[in-house]
Amino acid sequence: MLDMLIRDGEIVDGQGIIRGSIGIVGGHIAARYAHGAELPAARETIDAGDLIVAPGIVDPHVHFYGEGIGGYSQLAAIGGITTFIGMIRGMPEEPLESVVGRHVKSGHDESVVDFSFHVVLHDRDDVPGQIAAAAARGFRSFKLFLAYKSRGMMVSERFLHDAMRAIHRVGGIALVHAEDGELVDGLEQQALAEGRRRPEDYAPTRPPEAEAIAIEMVALAVQLTGCPAYIVHVSSEAGLAAVQRARARGVSLWAETCPQYILLNDEAVRTRGPMARIAPPLRAPSDQRALGTAVATGAINTIGSDHASYGWEAKSAGNDDIFAAPFGMPGAPIHWPSMFTWAIDNGVPLPVLVRAMTEAPARMFGLAPRKGTLLPGADADVILFDRTTRRPIDKTVWANVCPSPLVDTPFVGWPEITIRRGEIVFQGGRVTAADGSGVLIEQKPRGSEWSA
Repeated sequence: MLDMLIRDGEIVDGQGIIRGSIGIVGGHIAARYAHGAELPAARETIDAGDLIVAPGIVDPHVHFYGEGIGGYSQLAAIGGITTFIGMIRGMPEEPLESVVGRHVKSGHDESVVDFSFHVVLHDRDDVPGQIAAAAARGFRSFKLFLAYKSRGMMVSERFLHDAMRAIHRVGGIALVHAEDGELVDGLEQQALAEGRRRPEDYAPTRPPEAEAIAIEMVALAVQLTGCPAYIVHVSSEAGLAAVQRARARGVSLWAETCPQYILLNDEAVRTRGPMARIAPPLRAPSDQRALGTAVATGAINTIGSDHASYGWEAKSAGNDDIFAAPFGMPGAPIHWPSMFTWAIDNGVPLPVLVRAMTEAPARMFGLAPRKGTLLPGADADVILFDRTTRRPIDKTVWANVCPSPLVDTPFVGWPEITIRRGEIVFQGGRVTAADGSGVLIEQKPRGSEWSA
């Protein structure tokens, strides 16, 4: 007997769309049944009806500044995210073992969905030597910043190479925030000195060329160290072109973008001010189009939310000085609906989008075949979502965070039911899972299935 049967739905994954049913036993996908097949008995049956059935979303790029891991995970469940990979960092002198231990405990205590982490590396001589111990605990993705010089986060080119060699030795991957920190810092200081502090003064301090230059540097580091790299939040046509040039010469370089770079442009900063201050900044409509095409063709590999929320008080510091506002906007609950709506409106095949938001990030970061698929043996992470009703998000969801500029946009594709490892965690407009019911998913060493 099955524990759960999801009956007669339109099942979509990264490979295609079929009509059928899914059987779940012990928290795993036990079988898939063709439409019209005789179905076994089940303790619980969900009639999919007019809903689409897809793998749970894997969000590869998350910050939880505002809500903490527990609060973020509640928003994730609402949006159909069943596994997230959060960016974690400690103080510069804190050992990586301590950083990892703290966040794993928080995840075990608080999260309602499954989780893993990317470990942020500070530029210290002893840090590369700590990478092997972190990998032994199941963490093989490490984040480096080539930006934020004035905030003390920018790493040197020497450290980038040392860290990437150590990451390569453990079968890991380097994630890089690719903006030329020296160039950006100089442009920002010049703007501040000249009193240019309006919303429209922000983007010129982080031009697309800064992104392209940094991506070229990362590509060379990949060639020298053998370590594959993943460029987070590619925002511009220039940055995308740099990625493609590297790939053309055989460099193992992977690219992520985010819904905000496809759905919004620099007009949002002028009209919504600090609410839309992110880094890299929102770009021109031509960049939007280029990134959308890259998602549709697979040149962009994954889509991450880059969820990073702050309260109104923090964001409102930028009302009179855009540079005083913290970077980031929330995105977890609308991550899937926003991109599904975009795909429907632009004729993008649904399996292409599902692959970029489930299978690709799971494989990229060593979570497959457990995550990102509806094949037998995988964790039973499933979303059932509405394909017809357009509505904006319920604003009570954003009670404790600064709303996104997309908060009033009507989207379709809202999850009706979110299932994590065979347990319903969201249904009927509310999160039903207990705090701490999510589990840590360790990252396996990278295999040969991903090559440039």
